[in-house]
Amino acid sequence: MRALVLITVLALPTAIQAEGARVTLDCDFQRSCTEAGDCTPYGGSQSITLAPTATDASGTGDWKITLGDGPAFEARGLARTGPWVWQPGDGHLHTLALSGTKSALWMRQWLPTERYPDTYAEIDIMTCEITA
Repeated sequence: MRALVLITVLALPTAIQAEGARVTLDCDFQRSCTEAGDCTPYGGSQSITLAPTATDASGTGDWKITLGDGPAFEARGLARTGPWVWQPGDGHLHTLALSGTKSALWMRQWLPTERYPDTYAEIDIMTCEITA
């Protein structure tokens, strides 16, 4: 039922979304994988809030993404259902994609820097529920 609510909320007209409609997902980590495909079980949880700020009718445009009680980051979304991409300013590129009605993938790429010269990534496989 919550998945239907997510799809319904994300399908609302942009004008309604821009007026503050947002979705909060409570996600549990199931597995964490490296860019090479090596996966291990992974515990923990993450609350993610997605709020459109300036999007077109398909949801493409600017979003705010908040992880837990942390700061809101500027993000770009390709549609009302993602994927969303943002950079928290620490050399990481984050991508969140809804992969089903109750699942999501969160990829974090480390871009080459003087401190970390090699690019690598982590991919978390999560199950999620809508809580707000």
